[in-house]
Amino acid sequence: MATVGSPPTRRVVSVVELLAESERALTVSEIVERLSLARATVTAVLTELCEANWVVRDANLAYRRGPALTRLSPAEPVGAVVAVGAELAALAEAAGCGATLSRIADDRLTIVAKQYAGARIVPGLSVGQSVPVVYPAGAAVMPWRTSAERRRWLTTTKGRPGAAELLDFVTAHGFAMFRPEADHAGLVDVLTELLGALGAELLQPALRAEALRQLGRLTSRAYTAADIETRDALPLSYVSAPVFHGDRARYEVQLGPLRAAAGPDERARYIEIVRAGAGAISVALLTAGE
Repeated sequence: MATVGSPPTRRVVSVVELLAESERALTVSEIVERLSLARATVTAVLTELCEANWVVRDANLAYRRGPALTRLSPAEPVGAVVAVGAELAALAEAAGCGATLSRIADDRLTIVAKQYAGARIVPGLSVGQSVPVVYPAGAAVMPWRTSAERRRWLTTTKGRPGAAELLDFVTAHGFAMFRPEADHAGLVDVLTELLGALGAELLQPALRAEALRQLGRLTSRAYTAADIETRDALPLSYVSAPVFHGDRARYEVQLGPLRAAAGPDERARYIEIVRAGAGAISVALLTAGE
């Protein structure tokens, strides 16, 4: 399938790649000269990149790599990461909640990009950090991974029922949807408030481990087709979908609505948004030459 290029995205990618490869900070004039772009365009791109901490400006008004870019895995293609940034931001805005893109490789999940929208910012891993892929993380990509990867993933369920059925559901529907471990709908609000008090970026290992444990309580139960089709309002934690490169699902995109109660129309809206967003990110990756 042919893809349509995106000149605005390509300009952002070019600026980031130039700064990522440069051994010193570069001024706006130097960037303009090297990339043959308009000064106004470069200034606008740098302003947005600074807001996202992809780049920082020093006392000499020169720009260099920022902390969000530095934390990326060396194996992560910079151009591809930048290309999906706009699509992930659009996905978060459409859903009105946080969105995360993770890469699944070598039985580990690495955070590639994060975007926030809405009032709730729940902590988790920072961009560039990774954890072993254990249930339910990676559920949206496992049906398209190797049989050996699927077997290893299934061994991490710790006896929870329904893991194999979840993979069948994802294969048929193209997404996974989760609720908290308890039937008490208020658990979503309680855990969200608790985690929000810890801050958006957890760098201390002990705090991060506890936050991830509590986040696991929010995603302990996967919805079945019958659950989703009911007319009742149900608690909703996260929705995830696979992002493809060719016929292989290499990334997982995740929305965090964190709703104590979501009716059938709301559930359908999140499903539509996450599917469309995953498709747009897949196209962006191809456009960037990932």
